[in-house]
Amino acid sequence: MSTAILAAGPGWFTSVMGTGILAITLTVAPVQLPIVRHLGAVLFAIDVAMFVGFTLLWTIGIARSPRTVTESLHDPARAQTWGAPPMACFTVAVGFLRIASGAIDAAASVEIAQALFVAGVVLSLWSAFLVPYLMFTRHELTPQRAYGSWLLPVVPPIVASVPAALLSPTWPESMRGSMLGLAYALLGLGVALAAIIIVIFYTRLLYHKIPEAAVVPTMWIVVGPLGQSVAGIIALGTVSASVWPELGHGLYVAGVAFGLLVWGFGVYWLLMALAVTVRAARKHLPFSLGWWAFTFPVGTLTSGSYGLYAATHAAVFDVVGLLLLGLLATTWSIVAVRSLRSIAVTMRFAKSPSSRLATA
Repeated sequence: MSTAILAAGPGWFTSVMGTGILAITLTVAPVQLPIVRHLGAVLFAIDVAMFVGFTLLWTIGIARSPRTVTESLHDPARAQTWGAPPMACFTVAVGFLRIASGAIDAAASVEIAQALFVAGVVLSLWSAFLVPYLMFTRHELTPQRAYGSWLLPVVPPIVASVPAALLSPTWPESMRGSMLGLAYALLGLGVALAAIIIVIFYTRLLYHKIPEAAVVPTMWIVVGPLGQSVAGIIALGTVSASVWPELGHGLYVAGVAFGLLVWGFGVYWLLMALAVTVRAARKHLPFSLGWWAFTFPVGTLTSGSYGLYAATHAAVFDVVGLLLLGLLATTWSIVAVRSLRSIAVTMRFAKSPSSRLATA
């Protein structure tokens, strides 16, 4: 198990992101049923256990073999997955604020969320700078090899926006303006970088067509920054009035306007990704860790739809949000079952006498 996690690099944290976003969207859905909230709480407990377990296994593995970090960063494909740990930190932080605060001490939930947020910000800036730097200076890249996974290391600053908004009232009053300014700056950084990469990826699709089946799931990653930027900018606008009274209303209105425009593109791209995935599945769509891209991006667009519904009370965002929640629950169930099956096969192979002889 630990060997498989190390071999995949930080990519296993995408499962924490996908499970966490499902738990959160179930909990904050506009239409609430008691059983749904309980299911969200159970999923979040599982998510925390996964986060802690992967972090421990990953840390122990790196301590035993520090060169693993360098090897993964110098691999053009594995380097992209370094964006997953900070996004996992932000997702779990939101879960502690939205879900766990009702089950454990509220002050403890806030402190844990604050620690995860700070760790996530540090890691997100690290991945957003270092991975593109290595792409500029070391990785051998071609236009044909431009995939949606290039977004992974630069999206975390966008994901920081929602926990930043939720944590805003918890910081000392003297810090709130600085923390809110940092959150807007991170959002702008991530949106600008994501926009550049989306254009590059769109161009690659035009000239080099749909990539091979194994990387089709990376098309779904484009939905992530679109949906998350909608949810994040509305959340930041909502709290800005209490921090910057003169600017708050304008920031909120601008955020809703941005969200209305970007949400349409997010829905469009999700439909395109669905069409491409169905086309690939008819031929052959092999399972890989990349299948977790079917979950978190859908969750961010679901959250964005919730945010627009709260701001506009337009029924279309409520209806689409619930449809997206259904899609998220379906894809998560499929990917979770396939992942458990893959882990079971890997562990069984590792324990078999033939595999031990083969590696002796």
